[in-house]
Amino acid sequence: MEIVRMIKRFKRCDAPLIFTFVCLALVIFPIIYIFFGIFNQTNESTEFLFKTQLKFYIKNSFIILFFTGIFTGIIGTFLAYFETFYEYKFKNFFKFTLILPFAIPSYLFGYIYVDFFSYSGWLVTFLRQNFDIRVHFDIMNIYGAIFVLTLAFYPYVYIILRGFLKRFPQNYIEASQNLGCTQVKTFFKVILPLSKPAIISGMTLCLMECLNAYGVPNYFGLHVFSTGIYKAWVGYGDLNAAIKLASILLFLVFFIIIIQKLLQKPYAITVTKRQKIRAKKLSKKSEIIVVCLIFLFLLVALFLPLLHIFIWLYQSYSDINLISLFNLSKNTILLTTFSAMLIVVFSLFINESLRLKEGKIKEIATSFANIGYSIPGSVVGISMLAIFINIDKSMQWLYRLLEVKATLFLTLSPLVLVFAYMIRFLSLGYMGVQNSLNQQGKKYYEASLSLGKGKLKTFFLVDLPMIKPAILSSFILVFIEIIKELPLSSLLTPPNLKTLAFEMDRYASDEQLALSAAPAIVVVGISLALLVILNKLKDK
Repeated sequence: MEIVRMIKRFKRCDAPLIFTFVCLALVIFPIIYIFFGIFNQTNESTEFLFKTQLKFYIKNSFIILFFTGIFTGIIGTFLAYFETFYEYKFKNFFKFTLILPFAIPSYLFGYIYVDFFSYSGWLVTFLRQNFDIRVHFDIMNIYGAIFVLTLAFYPYVYIILRGFLKRFPQNYIEASQNLGCTQVKTFFKVILPLSKPAIISGMTLCLMECLNAYGVPNYFGLHVFSTGIYKAWVGYGDLNAAIKLASILLFLVFFIIIIQKLLQKPYAITVTKRQKIRAKKLSKKSEIIVVCLIFLFLLVALFLPLLHIFIWLYQSYSDINLISLFNLSKNTILLTTFSAMLIVVFSLFINESLRLKEGKIKEIATSFANIGYSIPGSVVGISMLAIFINIDKSMQWLYRLLEVKATLFLTLSPLVLVFAYMIRFLSLGYMGVQNSLNQQGKKYYEASLSLGKGKLKTFFLVDLPMIKPAILSSFILVFIEIIKELPLSSLLTPPNLKTLAFEMDRYASDEQLALSAAPAIVVVGISLALLVILNKLKDK
């Protein structure tokens, strides 16, 4: 009887909500663990690393953040503005292709352009052999890194701002023009100020991705936080130094978030009747300039990188081990699919447990679910290592009892990598599902409950059919992010489970760039196909 009463009390306490917060607590615990890592005792090797390298980590990180943020903001704003407010040739083609660079990992951009501009690269070779023009481009420096990261991350600003400008009131444009403002003045006085929150959101995501980037700085030999954390652990075996660097990087992330909140003042666009934006036809001269600029940018950001991958493939096809590539692709796809499905299922569970909740409870849960995407992979990775190494140490008695030979049984298992993916990308799944549920409203959900259907039946009969496109979209976004992810793969991939991203990084480290073509084709090919599907879903 006592057990029955306990079960009834547990039900009254809203068990799904309690379970949701327990799971979210597990998600943010590694972040809290790193946050307090700044107070760990400092040993000699940590002090030496901080005295000699920390200033370079801070300086280089801020230079990359500042210039990449500025360039992605300018490029993303230019592309989104002209796409929304003007008509020109090939507009639909550009609209589709401008999101495709999102499928190419930033580190792959780095490998491609280093090889492209190298002495043996096909551009430099062509100029030397055919025109006797001898040029030398060295982009393996901080300026080259900014160039590469700008190409990789501009879609964040472009996509977010494009979505915002689609809902921009035509009334504001007409009012500005009626007051005698030119198109240029309307852009700077009306459109740009009201678009500031969307631009800042996109730029903030770019900055977070810059802090997360490991492959580009590592290959370019730059001293930044992500490479410093990896070097402290893998190079020196100093977990304490890695944790301290991760905690400093975490403070930098929080600083950026605070700046974002201060810049994004509360605003609202209020109109009685919102008219759809009427795109204007560009003049012939302006149209030629805009089309040429966009095409040149796409040439650099998409067409040349794809062409270069195929050139690598042609150069290395005889050295490709198809069985090894198949096994590598299979392991990566299975791991990525499982992780993405787990994230989407967990996102559904959280949103359903909060379906009828309002106020602080929902705000706290949303904050917990979203925090991981702003945390660099190197921070999440080193946190996972520190926590699971300690768990393994405390479980040695059990391992001996069960005759488990591995002393780091959990640390070297795929479980750690999947858990890290959950922390890092839960926000993508959660926000996709939440936005769709908010659009559907609660009337159908509440009507089903009032007809005597339970929450579980209501979910499967009402909510699930209506949000299927959002679930698929969330899965695709999470899948693409995971399959491209390198910092977590570099730190947490078990010895017997290599990923495609890890393999590309290994080939680059061994200066065998052409051999990275095969795994690159798989990653980029899958990501491009999924982006096409995602684009179709958005158009419906």
